[in-house]
Formats: sequence, C-alpha cells, structure tokens
Amino acid sequence: MSDPTAAAPPPPPVAPPPPPLSKDRGLGWFFAITGAIVLFLTLGCIIGVSWDDRSGDMIGIALLCGSPTLLLGGVFLWLGSRRLKR
Repeated sequence: MSDPTAAAPPPPPVAPPPPPLSKDRGLGWFFAITGAIVLFLTLGCIIGVSWDDRSGDMIGIALLCGSPTLLLGGVFLWLGSRRLKR
C-alpha cells in the first residue's frame, strides 16, 4: 500500500522576494515632473507668441527659439521615465 519510508514531495518553489525600491526614485520623479513642466511652459510660450500671427511667420521663429527648451524638457522627461521604470 503506502510506503511510510517514502519522502514527502518537495515543497513548491518560493517566488523570489521583490527587489528593494531604488533610492533613485526621487531623482526620477524630479526629472519627470521638471521635464513635464518645461515642456508645458515652452509649448504655452510658443502658442502665445504665434497666436495672433495670421501669416505664420512667427511660428517658425518661435519653434526655432523654443527647440532647445523643448529638447531639454523631452530629455528630462525621458530620463525620469527611465529611472522610474527600474
């Protein structure tokens, strides 16, 4: 019938513990929020400068002058999202 000397089946494997929260999450939030604010304000300024221009000449100048700030905001937002994913 049943053998009393037979070993019990091994217990199911235990899932590994979740990794500890990174200490860089605060820096990730800083980059993400700062990038979003910079992008929002820059787009607002570009729209504000070119709003009343019917010919469309100012939109090119506004984009040319605002592109470094748009790039900086995008990089900050990208850095923040990468740090928060870890």
